[in-house]
Amino acid sequence: MECPVCGGRCILPAEELIEGLEERYSPCPDCRETVLPKTAPPAFRPQPPCTCGRRPLDEIVADIWTIMAETGDLAPDEPLMNAGVPLIHPGCVLKAPPHIGPDGLVLLSKKVTKASADRIINEVAEVRGVVRDSGGVPGITDVGGTWQTHELLAGCDVRANIFETENKPVVTYLQQSVFHIEFPRAFDPKIINTSMQTLMHGPEVFFDACCGAGRLTLAAAQYGIPQVVMNDAWFGAAYWAAVNLEVNKTTLGLTNVEYLFSYDECRKTPVRSDPVKIAGAGGPAATFAVWQGDFRLLGPYLPAGHLLTVLDLFGKEEHERMEREEEALRQRIGGIVFIP
Repeated sequence: MECPVCGGRCILPAEELIEGLEERYSPCPDCRETVLPKTAPPAFRPQPPCTCGRRPLDEIVADIWTIMAETGDLAPDEPLMNAGVPLIHPGCVLKAPPHIGPDGLVLLSKKVTKASADRIINEVAEVRGVVRDSGGVPGITDVGGTWQTHELLAGCDVRANIFETENKPVVTYLQQSVFHIEFPRAFDPKIINTSMQTLMHGPEVFFDACCGAGRLTLAAAQYGIPQVVMNDAWFGAAYWAAVNLEVNKTTLGLTNVEYLFSYDECRKTPVRSDPVKIAGAGGPAATFAVWQGDFRLLGPYLPAGHLLTVLDLFGKEEHERMEREEEALRQRIGGIVFIP
């Protein structure tokens, strides 16, 4: 499908992206094994990729550091790690430091400028997008609160993560400048908890109240739930959740995905309170709906049936607030509500 950020072919079906994943980041017999200290400036000079087309991650970051030092973004004595955070594409559970090929990572950096970003995109083939870190977490803390994003300076910052589940792996794409960092782990307690709750309660309706890019829904939906509703007040989450239904349509048994708003249209209203349907999808055994709005107001739009709701809010360290939100939502919509 066409990328809504750059118009290119950045977004692949899940099965196509997953194919060959085990070898994707592994070195070939001719690859260099470069490991650089992260707390010192890199004593390294650029070298071409191996014959397999890949390079060790530290070599790539060293090239990025060198450009940023030459443009004045970094002082000559700053450590390698100050260049930023390299987010590999696709993200997956790693067993060793990865070897990256062309367009294989997005750089998130607090110190990068537009001049450096343009050079990085032109001179470092492995970097597909450069994002300036705004210093906060993209998105919202609550529907009535403030919101923020990072800034895409050059290239395209759409990237994917591959999450293992009890069934088939699922893929979530997102635009990094409007999303918090998510990265797959070998043990994902939220996915495991959501799967257990789904198996235990056998819902007819599954409601993901704060769905983000949709990984919990994608895990739960593989258990044959007839009706699934995804929602998020943040435009980036709601839209990319819809994209990820299309990306995983084979795994979910979907035959069609219909977008009711374009990405640019969603961007015009970053945060919604009153719910608006963003997309719908269906197949022989299940229907899906994606909404943007305050989860507390979604009750009238939920299908009838035995309801299971996952409430994955930020701020879980605020235990009393979490308990209040969980109980308040249970009183509003009924059914079973759990925090993963």
